[in-house]
Amino acid sequence: MRVAPPRPAPLRCRGVTQPDDSFPFRFRCRRSGNCCARPEGIVRVDAQDVARIAAHLGISEGAARARYLSAGGERLRDAPGGRCVFLVEGRETACGIYAARPAQCRSWPFWPELLRSPEALREAMRLCPGIEPLAAVARSEAPATPDPGRAG
Repeated sequence: MRVAPPRPAPLRCRGVTQPDDSFPFRFRCRRSGNCCARPEGIVRVDAQDVARIAAHLGISEGAARARYLSAGGERLRDAPGGRCVFLVEGRETACGIYAARPAQCRSWPFWPELLRSPEALREAMRLCPGIEPLAAVARSEAPATPDPGRAG
């Protein structure tokens, strides 16, 4: 039997600072929940992640491992439908452990595989409405050019 995580007040996603110039996009979380709802997604965790999650939830690390990690203990357990066990749905989608989320989640979408694989980058951009290609950002932020045929 799966034990549902406690349902704390949802924490809002904040914009993620781009780590360097190598990523061809800008990111601002739009809280679609798409990144947390992929059945094929796996969220790997390490001892620091588990300790942070347990402290955030106010439970022991052993309890956190038993309730929220896979049998091998190296990744988060899936909720029904393959969604993240900590995805909280409602008027706005949120992470139930946002302040303590695993390092893998903290670094989304600035993952090295998105630089190595144009296919993976295209899929991430299709999936995540918060990823904006820099070319589109440049177009939207460009100053309007005056019409040369109009008197100023």
